[in-house]
Amino acid sequence: MPRFIMMTISYLVSIILTFSSFFVNINGQSLLEIANRFSVVFAPVSVSHVIWIIIYFLLGYWLVMNMKKTTLKQSALFSCINILQALTLYVWHHELFIVSLGITLLLVLYLFMLYNTYPLQDKALSGRIPFSIYLAWMTFIFITNTSFTLTAYGWNGFGLSTPLWAVILLTLGGVIALHIRFHHFDVMFPSVFIWAYIGIAIHNGFDELLVTTAALFLCGVLFVGILFIKKNPAYQK
Repeated sequence: MPRFIMMTISYLVSIILTFSSFFVNINGQSLLEIANRFSVVFAPVSVSHVIWIIIYFLLGYWLVMNMKKTTLKQSALFSCINILQALTLYVWHHELFIVSLGITLLLVLYLFMLYNTYPLQDKALSGRIPFSIYLAWMTFIFITNTSFTLTAYGWNGFGLSTPLWAVILLTLGGVIALHIRFHHFDVMFPSVFIWAYIGIAIHNGFDELLVTTAALFLCGVLFVGILFIKKNPAYQK
């Protein structure tokens, strides 16, 4: 029971701060106001962030269904993940972008550790699926925030154009999604990237046709990967 209380408190803190960051000015500005301050090509349309509703609904469901089933490792990781989520939002609102990136990377690593506590064949809403979706979205957010931070600090991109760097990042994200699809037999992870890439395509529209085309093309690649990539041999044993 003490573990469940700890997880519940950390979950509530995380969900309150996450959703309030979109609507309440923390340190005088909302999350989207900060994100829209610079013209970042590798960024989804604002409505893409509604995925947070699904993420926290599934996390809440997982928490209730696993009230007495979590291991000590899972409980500790879940609590740390929620604390890191709240912390990264706090430092982001105070424009400590590099610190926020470091915390976000740690959050992704902790999510991956919790994700790996479940077997490959797990497809339960009370099992791996909530963390698959959360991990995918935070991986995408880490790439997005990296692009934002570099833009904010005036990085010149080694002479390469901003759209070309966006395509490189899109490709990197696609490779990560396909890797998880193959090695972890996970259809949810690339599905989240499809959602995110559609958001990028809508965000850029005809203004950055190269980026929009690349995003939609990679959506097709990921969709094909979801349909046709075979089971990991380790899963088949």
